[in-house]
Amino acid sequence: MKSRISLFLLVILCATQFSCNNTSNALIGEWLRHDFKANSEYKLTFEENHTGYIVDQKTTEQGVISNIVSIDWKVDKDILTISQDNKDIVTTFEFTSDGNLLLADFSAFDFIKQ
Repeated sequence: MKSRISLFLLVILCATQFSCNNTSNALIGEWLRHDFKANSEYKLTFEENHTGYIVDQKTTEQGVISNIVSIDWKVDKDILTISQDNKDIVTTFEFTSDGNLLLADFSAFDFIKQ
């Protein structure tokens, strides 16, 4: 009986561990904010080593103006923490039925995986 309980607890622990990894892995990649236009883009990139960057790019008559900021990120359940310039941005995150990324406390717009 004890071995069955131990096995059950081990299976639950493994399932919990793998589900957390899958959530982090789902964020990895480049995400374009859905309100992009030909002259304006805002992108988030999450890399496997929990680093990444934010790119804000505008095209004007004078040329392309681009701002890039390095970030570190981490996930705890449904909470994403983005660290940039010694400041933490903490937001919930979820995926829509069509796979877009919603960052409720970061942007009013959702992000499309590229």
